[in-house]
This record gives sequence, C-alpha cells and structure tokens, in this order.
Amino acid sequence: MKQPAALWKNRARNVEEACRAARRKTGDTVHDLCDALLRVRSTAEAFDRRGVEREARRLSRELSAPRRLQIDLRLLERVGRLGLLSPDAITALGARWEKLAARAERRLSRAADGNRMRRLRRRLQRLARQSSGTGVKRLTERRSTAEAAIAEAIDGGDARALRRYRKAVRRSRVLADDFETLGLPEPAGASRERALERWLDRWSDLRKFRRRLAASRREAEHRGTVGVAAELSRLIAALEPAIAEARDAAAAESRQSARVVPIRPSARARA
Repeated sequence: MKQPAALWKNRARNVEEACRAARRKTGDTVHDLCDALLRVRSTAEAFDRRGVEREARRLSRELSAPRRLQIDLRLLERVGRLGLLSPDAITALGARWEKLAARAERRLSRAADGNRMRRLRRRLQRLARQSSGTGVKRLTERRSTAEAAIAEAIDGGDARALRRYRKAVRRSRVLADDFETLGLPEPAGASRERALERWLDRWSDLRKFRRRLAASRREAEHRGTVGVAAELSRLIAALEPAIAEARDAAAAESRQSARVVPIRPSARARA
C-alpha cells in the first residue's frame, strides 16, 4: 500500500515540535503532545502501520494521567473563581494536586525524551522520506467507515456507550482534519462532529473531575478535615446538573443529522 507522504511529513513535524516544546516547557505541552500522538495513531490505523500505531498508543497511555491532572487543575481554578469552594478548600486541594503535578511533569519528560518516543520519531521520519502516495482513496474509505460508526444518535446511552461513541466521533473528526492537511475540501458533517466532540469532552471531563473530587473527599474524611469534606460533597452534588446538561446536549447534537436509533440503556448509571 502506498503511504501518504504529506500526512506522514505532517505527523513527523507535529511530534517533533511537541517534543521540543515539552523539553522547553513552553505552551500547552501535554495537550499538544497528546494531540500529535492521536493523529499519528489515526494515520497509522488508516494505513495499516501497526507498529507505529502501537508505539503511539503506548505513549498516549503514559501521558493520560498528566493530561487528566492538567484538565482537573484548570477546572479547580475555575471552581475557585466561581466561589464554589472556599479559599481554604482550594488551597488544600491545590497543595495536594500540585504534588501530583510534579510527578506528572517527570512522566511527561520521560515520555517526550524516552526510548519509545525516539523510536517513534525515527519511524515517522523514515515514513516521511520513503512515502510517495497521496492516500486520498484510502482516507476516503476510512472516513466513510468512521462516519457510519456514528450515524446513529446516542439517545438513551449509558456511560459505557457514550465513551465508545466519543472515541468514534474523535476518530471521524481526526480523519476529517486529514483532508484539510492534504488540501482537500472538508467532508460534510465535520463541523457537526467538532461540536459533538466538544460536548462529549465536557461530559467526560466533568465526570472525571467529579471522580477526583470524590477521592479527595475520602482523603479529607480520613484526615478528619470535616469542613473540606462537606464542601466537596456540596460541589460534587452541584456538578451533577452540569454533567447531565453536557450529556443531553451531546445527544441533541447527535440527532441533528443522525438517523435516531436509541441505544438501550443498561443497568449502569447513565452519568
């Protein structure tokens, strides 16, 4: 199979730039590196480069905890600005989470400069040099398959179904972005997928933030800081409507151009 020269050059350049930024600690390093690896995985999966896909997936897993903590710290900052937690509670949580952030920073450094990343970069550079095709036909086929996977609306889906759907939407959206990289017109439905992905990301981020808050509440109860534990309980309860709103907005967005075939809810909690 001919490999897409333009796409592999773009992937190699994005990974190099993200690794360089991580070493310099400039910009949104964790997000940029995770996004670059996501695109590598998408291209590798579309063009049957199993080894490249495997390396990129393993690196993405190494970065999942640092990325999750980065998002949670931003949400905590927003909670503080909104006054949903007292300054004392924000300080207590911030101190605990900043310790985790230092550990996450070390993990990011290892991922950006480790043997696995160097091996992936060499593979990408080799593909960028040796590829000669455009990959348009293969990309179009993969995009059609990805679109079919999200053709049904997500009404009634439980958390597990929504997570699967979110991954499918992201896969389809990244493939749509590849058309732009190749200088081709954007596929129909790409803008809808971006809006849908934003709501699904919000739903996922708030659920995981709630999970970290619940763990922090248990720690506070164990330490005997009853006031902080009570505040966290109120905040967790206050997040429930926002999580439900994001889930419902995602379902509504999915109905805009989808053929509605409701997903049967399981016994698991919808949130």
